[in-house]
Amino acid sequence: MPVYEGMFILDPSKYSRDPAGSAQQVSDIIKQHGGTVLAARLWDERKLAYPIKGHKKGVYWLTYFSMDGAGVTPLERQCEITDDIIRKLILRVDSRIADALVQHALAGDTARRAPAPGPATPAGAPAAGGVAAE
Repeated sequence: MPVYEGMFILDPSKYSRDPAGSAQQVSDIIKQHGGTVLAARLWDERKLAYPIKGHKKGVYWLTYFSMDGAGVTPLERQCEITDDIIRKLILRVDSRIADALVQHALAGDTARRAPAPGPATPAGAPAAGGVAAE
């Protein structure tokens, strides 16, 4: 079965009141049209380049799912009439890289939570752009 990548821009006010419910609504719509969610996660909350349906900000929700090709068009129609989803983009993923993309999405949440390691400096060496403490 083909794998699809769906980027959904969710209503930020509804998402802030009920994050789990808004995210679950996307999964429910996919399941309703015969799909199976492989990975789903928050991508980012950003200011939109231009207002969409009166919204200046949006919550980007990334989802990978498998679905028969015939179910994609009804899924897109359902997204158009769902109030929580203000924009969507669904792309078919090349089967050669589908597994790697899904694994990367699943690992993305844990990578975002861990702080990035800083550059190691030897004892007594100056930090980048600074002077060594004495």
